[in-house]
Amino acid sequence: MTSDSFDEYVAYSRQHFEEGLIRAGFSESEAGWEGLVPHSAGTTRVVIGLPPRFPFRPPTVEPVDDDAVPWSWHRDPGGALCLVAEDDHDGLWWTEASAFLEHVTAWFEHADAGWTGDRPDLDLDRYFQPSADRRLYLYDDLGRYLNHFVRFTPSSNRTMRIRHGTRPRRALKHSKDRFGYVADLGEVDVPPRTWADISARLGSNVDLDRRIREQSVAVVVLIYRRGTQEGAIVLDVAPMKDGGTVVTRLRSGSDTEAARSARAGVLAPELREYRVAVVGAGALGSFIADMLVRSGVRRLTLIDDDVVMPGNLVRHLVGPDAVGLPKAEAVKRHLVRHNDSLADGISTINHALTSGADAVDHLRNHDLVVNATADFATTALLHVSARSLGTRVLSAALQNDGRTYRIDVLPPLDDAAPLPPSATRADTEAPKLFEAGCGSPISPTPPHAVVEAAAATVRHAIGLLVNRPLHPAGETRHLHSAPEGSHQ
Repeated sequence: MTSDSFDEYVAYSRQHFEEGLIRAGFSESEAGWEGLVPHSAGTTRVVIGLPPRFPFRPPTVEPVDDDAVPWSWHRDPGGALCLVAEDDHDGLWWTEASAFLEHVTAWFEHADAGWTGDRPDLDLDRYFQPSADRRLYLYDDLGRYLNHFVRFTPSSNRTMRIRHGTRPRRALKHSKDRFGYVADLGEVDVPPRTWADISARLGSNVDLDRRIREQSVAVVVLIYRRGTQEGAIVLDVAPMKDGGTVVTRLRSGSDTEAARSARAGVLAPELREYRVAVVGAGALGSFIADMLVRSGVRRLTLIDDDVVMPGNLVRHLVGPDAVGLPKAEAVKRHLVRHNDSLADGISTINHALTSGADAVDHLRNHDLVVNATADFATTALLHVSARSLGTRVLSAALQNDGRTYRIDVLPPLDDAAPLPPSATRADTEAPKLFEAGCGSPISPTPPHAVVEAAAATVRHAIGLLVNRPLHPAGETRHLHSAPEGSHQ
């Protein structure tokens, strides 16, 4: 789209929308397009504005009489109606005036009904202007600080971390701590927008107004609830000369295990109960371990007899600081560094899996064993051991210089036929690279193939763990085409 055609599209969209408003009885005024919106409780006069980024941003709607519309979570801080959620921008549907006005009517219908079945978005932050302090304020379990004084202490990366403490009677000369209080707003049906709103809800349990005037409290942490959901906001408070309180919001976030795992997926709580072994902590195995942990697995055994070499790093999970470490130990350190709660749940074995007794032991003591060695002998050993125990192993490998990955359920579920042998595709154009100490050429498998194969393996692993397998035999995929005769 050229610049001229883009401008034409924007101009046409604006004109088309405005013509639709005129047909609906709206007329242009200095404030915008003014007209009546009918709904079950009557009609409400509103002003519709077109923002500079229209049609890529939706129109704004404000009631002419601000007091005629009850305040709720569905109004912006300035009083405009909250009409379009962040997850409802597909298709620029609001460019049709008739569809947009129907949406506005629906908003008033919901308001008339008291917003029954309301989605409890925890967005209290947007009702306060941001503070000039742009550091990130981190808190853990706020329940243990509730109705107590706290201090925020500077930490790495411009963060401030919460801990118990009150402001000392004498100011510490070099202290960079900030002092505050944690309070509970309870169930919040109407969002507060000022300190007066907050103070009225808190009551006189703690004389925060006096402490703010004395500057012994500069940060207020508020816990609040909407339905079954609980949120928190961290506010920067300061006294004004006229006796009032200026309040702005600080950038804040929860640093709890629940917050760190909230985006892991709906199966994460269930996966916490399973124990998984990953045999082979090389490139593929390292990313499998990482994604299993990110998905919720908390008990993991890593098995590998090799050490990290500089040449491994381009495809491996770990970085240069791990060179020389056993691969299993290096992967564990990486995972624990990013989540210290994993320290007691990850064990390492720094030797290869070579005996049937060890294979049987791992199969018995883990809910699933994932083989990422790409070693025929190890794969056969685990397959035979799993078949003798009436269980199974998941085996993953990259083939054809990374152009194919193969994931086998061994033995297949429900007496299904195993996957057919993979075709070997030699790349005669690729130059062979050799490295000292290696009896075979360096694999040219690219890093993105490793990550893609690891992700697919973890999907199959999770399916087996929760008894919802993706495919009874596994999957073979050529990365430049659709899967071949297996799970789609």
